[in-house]
Amino acid sequence: MEDGLEELQQRLVEMLLAFQEFTQENGVTFFLVGGSALGAVRHQGFIPWDDDVDVAMMREDFEKMEHLMKMQGNRLGQFVYSPVEKHIIPDAPIGYLYDLLHADAGYENTAKIDIHPIDGVPKSRLLRKVQKWTSLIYYLSEYRLPVKNKGTVVRNISKVILKITPDCMFRFYMKICKKIMTSWSTFDSEYICSLFGVAGYEREVMPKKYLFPLQKAMFEMEVFLIPGSQDAYLKRLYGDYHKNGGSKWQSYRNHYEQNDASVFTGRTGCDECGRKRSL
Repeated sequence: MEDGLEELQQRLVEMLLAFQEFTQENGVTFFLVGGSALGAVRHQGFIPWDDDVDVAMMREDFEKMEHLMKMQGNRLGQFVYSPVEKHIIPDAPIGYLYDLLHADAGYENTAKIDIHPIDGVPKSRLLRKVQKWTSLIYYLSEYRLPVKNKGTVVRNISKVILKITPDCMFRFYMKICKKIMTSWSTFDSEYICSLFGVAGYEREVMPKKYLFPLQKAMFEMEVFLIPGSQDAYLKRLYGDYHKNGGSKWQSYRNHYEQNDASVFTGRTGCDECGRKRSL
């Protein structure tokens, strides 16, 4: 089990380096976020049981990256890019870079980098609710599945929306919702958010100063960028991240210790661990 996870993590570092070279050549920037940023700070590499990498890009850089990937057939050497609206990987409406060498085994069983776009957030509470709910409808229109992990009320509302919405309207909803939820520029906004981040909208909303200026950090003997105010950023997502990585990461570890290697080498997407990034 450990050998398989170590091999997967080594492959992920190769993917990160390839993606870093691509972004630097094209003048766009990414940085480690979530558990990968936590790993860089606490372990100078992967959290021991982590089996993927989370990175983020500001929306403007993300859109440019997607365009550049499309121009080269969504390929980066041995790696394949899964664009947001193609949903090759049915997980969350973000970008994914995955390993072509093991693609025949299915995306669940291959090395994968999750690429989160970061959007500006309005100051108004009312407009924040608008942004949150349009991102929800965008998710529903993209995957046409009921929302998970957000309580019974939200799940039931999502079921009603799916039931009453004609199939022909989903693409229209996606277009309108994307325009609304991304309408706040990251340049002008004091707050930012990964709309489809694991922690959920409320915790993912944070001052932009938590991220910038970015700083360099060691990750598996290589140098990558992470949020500049790392302490404030990680506390926002995980609480006391110094103590077992916070309660969220402790639940990951507990599940890892109680189950077999399929959690990490089979990439089953266990709901208990929050592996699925559904709203």
